[in-house]
Amino acid sequence: MPELPEVETIVRDLRKKICGLSIESIKIHDGRVVRQRTEREFSRRLLSQHIEKISRRGKAIIIALNNNKDSLIVQVMMTGQLIFSKDSAPQRDTKVTFRLSNGNSLHYNDYRTFGRLQVVAGLDEIPYFKTIGPEPLEKDFTVPWLTKELQKRKTPIKPLLLNHTFVAGIGNIYASEILFASGIDPRRPAVSLKKKEIVLMHRFTIEILQEAIRFRGTSMNTYRDTKGEKGKFMNRIKVYGREDENCLTCSTVLVREFQAGRSTFYCPDCQK
Repeated sequence: MPELPEVETIVRDLRKKICGLSIESIKIHDGRVVRQRTEREFSRRLLSQHIEKISRRGKAIIIALNNNKDSLIVQVMMTGQLIFSKDSAPQRDTKVTFRLSNGNSLHYNDYRTFGRLQVVAGLDEIPYFKTIGPEPLEKDFTVPWLTKELQKRKTPIKPLLLNHTFVAGIGNIYASEILFASGIDPRRPAVSLKKKEIVLMHRFTIEILQEAIRFRGTSMNTYRDTKGEKGKFMNRIKVYGREDENCLTCSTVLVREFQAGRSTFYCPDCQK
């Protein structure tokens, strides 16, 4: 599933390509991704609307329209893609095509059809926004806040990082990489982390997410940017998906285990 760096990459691309344009026409090829009462209502609220601003909250894309009266919320989920193209013809997995005022198109592709597109008057209409935790790249994500919150939690640290109600946007890839860089065993109870470990985890959370954004995300499977290209951070992965390979730091064989139904990757020597 695309995580914070992938969604942020898409948002930054869209700001350059579609801000200031209007939506001239909409073709819904598969209405299962449209989370509106009807496809007609979805189209009516978007047609001729001016794209004012594009932002991100967690793993959701927020496209504000006409002085922020309405917003198009895009949650790409597991296999969603937003592809900007001069060609209006849909691809095999295109679910919705937005024709823009400059003659180009924005295609929403999603071969597993798990994504969600919805027009709302306020973000509180989306349950996800009501429960999501702080953004790890914003000022309210601090060492004192993190220390206080970890002291309340006995759950293992890895599943906690994946919990969007704890902190926004971190998924399996980056949680694995953050804990490896911090030298923290993913099975450790959150409450057991020492001050030095918390400081390191805070630091590497920010550094790794920022680095991943610079390299335009990670394409392990279906993630693509708005040009349809893969992210390049996959070439900098240290542990995720590398089970039975040697650790790049100490040469110990990396381990894959399951935590809360998700794969966890770590080095048993570097992460104690």
